[in-house]
Amino acid sequence: MYQLLIVDDEIHAVRAVQGGVNWEELSISRIHIAHNMKQAKDIFGEHPIDIMICDIEMPQGSGIELLSWVREKHALTESIFLTCHSNFDYAKEALQLGSLDYMLKPVKYHELRNVVQKGVEKVNEKREQHTSKAEGQYYSMLWQTHRPVLMERFWHDVMDRRQSSHPDRIRDALHNQSLPIKETEAFLPVLVYVQRWAEKLSLRDEKLMEYALRNAADDIIWRGCEHRPFVRMSGDLYVAILPAEYLGDDRERLKGILTDYIAACNRYFRCDISCYVGELGLSHEIATRYDSLIRLKDNVLNRSNDVIFWSEELGSSGAVDIIRMNVWLKMLEQGAYDAILSETEHYLQSLQEVGFLKAEVLQQFLQNFLQMLYHFFQYKEWQAYQVLGEEVSLERMSQAVRSLTDLRIWASTALTRTIAYARQREDNVTVMDKVKSFISQHVSQSISREDIARHVHLHPDYLSRLFKKETGQSIVEYILDEKMAIARELLTGTELSVSDVASSVGYSNFSYFSKVFKSAIQMNPNEYRKAARKAAGRKP
Repeated sequence: MYQLLIVDDEIHAVRAVQGGVNWEELSISRIHIAHNMKQAKDIFGEHPIDIMICDIEMPQGSGIELLSWVREKHALTESIFLTCHSNFDYAKEALQLGSLDYMLKPVKYHELRNVVQKGVEKVNEKREQHTSKAEGQYYSMLWQTHRPVLMERFWHDVMDRRQSSHPDRIRDALHNQSLPIKETEAFLPVLVYVQRWAEKLSLRDEKLMEYALRNAADDIIWRGCEHRPFVRMSGDLYVAILPAEYLGDDRERLKGILTDYIAACNRYFRCDISCYVGELGLSHEIATRYDSLIRLKDNVLNRSNDVIFWSEELGSSGAVDIIRMNVWLKMLEQGAYDAILSETEHYLQSLQEVGFLKAEVLQQFLQNFLQMLYHFFQYKEWQAYQVLGEEVSLERMSQAVRSLTDLRIWASTALTRTIAYARQREDNVTVMDKVKSFISQHVSQSISREDIARHVHLHPDYLSRLFKKETGQSIVEYILDEKMAIARELLTGTELSVSDVASSVGYSNFSYFSKVFKSAIQMNPNEYRKAARKAAGRKP
């Protein structure tokens, strides 16, 4: 008889799985329920779980994390994944390499039954193996199960410099961990760099994709090789450690295998990825070989979805033309927007042909390009963040120099936003000219913002905000200033009565005009006329 564990944070989903299959027919004698990773671990500590059905998306620890723990602590348990995420259909094949199966919710119960039946058969095989072997053989099998984890941890520590690379220290570490690596055995490190994902991934999605990348490497790169360390060094960096005898000197075959791996990652996981092949080295030399590959990655930034050999790139640096940012700045200032877009794209495209494009070239371009844009913003009296937004954040600029493709995307976005902002401001200036002209022509009338908005075909609220932003005044304030300026001219330069002056600037009520005039000028109309004429030496 067998024991089953169902792990899902959704109670109704657990009940559906629990009631959807006739478990007695599969010799399942007991079903345990857990709603999170902690509960599942507690059950494993109290009961011998043969088969685990586990949801991927759960609070307090994902199904991927739980499976990793189960593999380390309970290697005889067979696991089945459930998930609602149909957008990861492309990962199904890769995930099946490591787990018993990967099924989408709502699960079809006859399919689930078949998968569990297969799991029962596998568990039964393991039981038979266990009973037929001596205790020593059993523990040997457990060690074999854990050996890949120990191997990867060893290589990670070597490349991360946590493990000393002195030959004596390497020898001691291999002996203490009983790892099957000989001092005279050579290895070929291959750096796998995920340059970008088609869509931004959540933390849970990243873990799922790491699992998929690893299993795809098992299937395509290793192809049944007994030792297959695929070490994650950081977020987007992995290292495959290939034994020297794996392919011998057949470099073209290795390139073909890695090209197939890249193509599979492009197709199924929607990411751009490149592989950097290093030099052969003994175990104590792998750390320096890894450092060399990191430098190679940082200095071949114009290649994507490609296989790059260390020996090919040595000394292959090409000449980079110096760009004339002052010419591009003039283009911006003169409004030659299409020309600068074309010039920028042409220059960055030319870098694609450079054999050995160093990181410093991209960094210099980004700094000079930003300096040019900032000069233009200063010339226009604009705030950089208002124009570019998050494109000038440290995170975005750091990402922009990761590769030539990233830089082209960033430069195109920054320039397009700048041009769009410039054109919008030009349109705004044209609108302001029309508004001011309309006010000037109708200053002798009582005009409202609705009248002006109809004239320029804008919503009154939007026009008010735009006018305030462009002039620093509200429309009402501007109209008042215009009326008072004309009134002052009429009071000092003509003999019109105050009543006629009021009428000339759109006020039919003499008293109200006098009140508004005094509020604006600090004198009533008659006082202003006398003071102005006296100052000019004229008779009041």
